[in-house]
Amino acid sequence: MTVLRYCLFLFMFFPLCVVPAFGSGSCILCHEAINRPSMKELHAEWNDSIHSRMGVTCENCHGGDPEKESKDAAHRGVYDSMDPKSTVYYTNIPRLCGRCHKHEFLEFKTSAHYETLMTKGVGPNCVTCHDAMSTKTLRPEQLELFCGMCHNARMSSFPDIVSQAREILLKMEGTSRKVARTEASLQSAREKGRTVRKAEGFLKLAKHELFACRQDWHAFKLGRIKKRLDGVDTLILDGLESLRAAEEEAK
Repeated sequence: MTVLRYCLFLFMFFPLCVVPAFGSGSCILCHEAINRPSMKELHAEWNDSIHSRMGVTCENCHGGDPEKESKDAAHRGVYDSMDPKSTVYYTNIPRLCGRCHKHEFLEFKTSAHYETLMTKGVGPNCVTCHDAMSTKTLRPEQLELFCGMCHNARMSSFPDIVSQAREILLKMEGTSRKVARTEASLQSAREKGRTVRKAEGFLKLAKHELFACRQDWHAFKLGRIKKRLDGVDTLILDGLESLRAAEEEAK
């Protein structure tokens, strides 16, 4: 099953997701009585997600009013996911997610993926990489499966981009580990009473740039991300050097 077909299949069940009861006629009171495995699976994914912990519930994405007791009133404004008027229609997903994830949406809008999605109605959207409920992120080893659906030699659509993206994602993970180790070294030096203000400044900049790299990923500008990651590595080295200098001064 292609990624696009998978996403369309997934969204067919979106209006059926289940959320905690907030009002007398809330979604769960009705939908929990429907014995459908797909619904239970989606609810379980949502229940374990950051969306659940942040209080993002059915009506926030699908519309409707869980406070209403009648079916018609509760579903007013809710459309089938295959209806272009639906907030969870395939091409409407980026704008929907962008209500909260504003920066990611702005970055995604600058990408060729978004342009193709809007002009041709095909291509990845937020759910392709993150799923609908559980907000997963793709691992480097998964890029071949997902990105390779379009970026392959058979389709002559930038086949080399998959390996480039995998290298960048691996580098980003490695840089994240470097930041974590540097933060631990900084804390250790702080506990010893060392002067760490300069190192703290370097680490703060490094974390800021690493966060920006993760945001930039949504635009798929791989060259820009790589350059930024190289800058993060330099900041980490500068921070570690300042810590070593502080250790020397303390001797």
